[in-house]
Amino acid sequence: MLMDKNNSLLLIIDVQERLAPVMDSPREIINNCARLLGVAGKLGVPFLITEQNPHGLGQTMVDLRREAGENARYLSKMHFSCAREPEIMEAIRQNGRKQIIIAGAETHICIVQTAIELKAMGFEVFVVSNACSSRDPVQSIVALQRLSGDGIDIVTSEMVIFEWLEQAGTPEFKEIIRKYVI
Repeated sequence: MLMDKNNSLLLIIDVQERLAPVMDSPREIINNCARLLGVAGKLGVPFLITEQNPHGLGQTMVDLRREAGENARYLSKMHFSCAREPEIMEAIRQNGRKQIIIAGAETHICIVQTAIELKAMGFEVFVVSNACSSRDPVQSIVALQRLSGDGIDIVTSEMVIFEWLEQAGTPEFKEIIRKYVI
């Protein structure tokens, strides 16, 4: 099944000031999450950004805040799974989208728990492998294998971008490729 910009919601999980820098390949996760936010904004794909215990872990990284813009919605959480937070689930349901594209930190904790629970609720879940990370790369690898074994699609940021775009040659294609891919 392809990701459809008209049926997708981007969920960026916990890419925060005190957490992101200690991830394996932090610049890759930050850059790819920012790219996904930028493209979502250009294509009208709704997005939500969560922050795990923001008093302890800080706010979302500035690169993502900048790309998300002034009207971005940041939702605090204490559960590892976003699916266990009523405010987050209400925001997801309000969008009416069935495909949830997930990126963020940490792959083996918040990403795994959220993805598995959202899938169990009937959502089509895609985890963006190069926009997720853990402190220990082995944890990420095992988490992605587990998710794949549970029937959750493992994708890359470019897979998301090109599936949302659907075709070449359009003005939005040219703008997005120039700004976010090349």
